[in-house]
Amino acid sequence: SNGCIVDIGAKASAFLPAQEAALIQAQGDDIGDLVNLDEEYDFQIISEEDENGQLLVSIQRIQYRAAWEKVVELQANDEVLEANVIAVNRGGAICLVEGRRAFLPGSHLTGQLPTEDLIGQTLPLKFLEVNQEANKLVVSNRKAVVEQQMADLSRGDLVQGMVKALKPYGAFVEVGGMSGLLHISQISYDRIEDLEKVLQPGMQVKCMIIDHDKVNGRIALSTKTLEPEPGDMLKDPEMVFDKAEDTAQKYHERMEQERKA
Repeated sequence: SNGCIVDIGAKASAFLPAQEAALIQAQGDDIGDLVNLDEEYDFQIISEEDENGQLLVSIQRIQYRAAWEKVVELQANDEVLEANVIAVNRGGAICLVEGRRAFLPGSHLTGQLPTEDLIGQTLPLKFLEVNQEANKLVVSNRKAVVEQQMADLSRGDLVQGMVKALKPYGAFVEVGGMSGLLHISQISYDRIEDLEKVLQPGMQVKCMIIDHDKVNGRIALSTKTLEPEPGDMLKDPEMVFDKAEDTAQKYHERMEQERKA
């Protein structure tokens, strides 16, 4: 019940304790769920011989080393990985990465909060910190999502987002987990005296991407390029957003004509 006997070709059989049988063990697993009789495995010797000449062996430690090697490789290649959420706490969520527990801070979740609803979900992640000595893994969902979205974005694209905050110099708009700056000079062709009369936090807006920094995941936005007539964002922003697709198309056609000229 607490392990199994292993023939390693020595004068005495070795013993594999249950806790050393596998890196990933579910609650309630017994030794029969982790290894099969009459099947060959690789083992690591983890003790000296006892008075009976018996050695202790482990499968878990081989899998542990292989898991860390894989994690280090994934981080070095800056790869996106898929991982399952197994728990949540006040600060974020716990994900299982190559059999290791990795911490996902709440601030690095995209479009979700660290609630019980997350448990069981599979999320795309990238590493923020890999420290084998401290047995510490920290991952980010936001980094993986933003980099994928940034790869698909181009200048001139029309995007939809939500106003998150107003500043004296403009508004921050969240677009699919990314934070974009809608500078006050890019809101309307008319001068804006009071930004709060034009935009409010929580408001859904359509914007055109006029610049992007793919390395840092930042985008610069404009709504004045979507105005059918100068000043429409001050008079009727909803009308501007309703006609955004047509206005954006005309804007691109005009830019193309100017480029050719």
